[in-house]
Amino acid sequence: MSEHDQSRKLADKSVAIANETLQKGKAAVDQSVQAFEQTYSAMIEQMRDYNLKMIDIAQANTAGVFEFARQLSTAKSSSDLFELWTAHAQKQTAMLNEQIKELTALGQKMAGESAEPITRSVSQAFKKAS
Repeated sequence: MSEHDQSRKLADKSVAIANETLQKGKAAVDQSVQAFEQTYSAMIEQMRDYNLKMIDIAQANTAGVFEFARQLSTAKSSSDLFELWTAHAQKQTAMLNEQIKELTALGQKMAGESAEPITRSVSQAFKKAS
């Protein structure tokens, strides 16, 4: 085999390896894009749920304030006012604690579900690479 043929064979082999590497890279990029699209879609849905929860919380808090105002308007003595204030403060504290738990759980769910497609994509890319 002549030197020219050997050079040609080496060049063809190099081109084949480069094309294979390019195809693997393209597949990895396509997979990453798909994972980000899934993550984006999931985040949009989860943000909608989070916003609805915030609206529900605002509505509950507003209703609580109006109910408290109604109760205050019927108080006949300072001791009635004190009892109403104490009861309202306890009720609001309990409600706030529950709201914080709900929002925390929703936020954790959002974080976990949003990261899942990317984590899966990265794991698959490492499996293919090894």
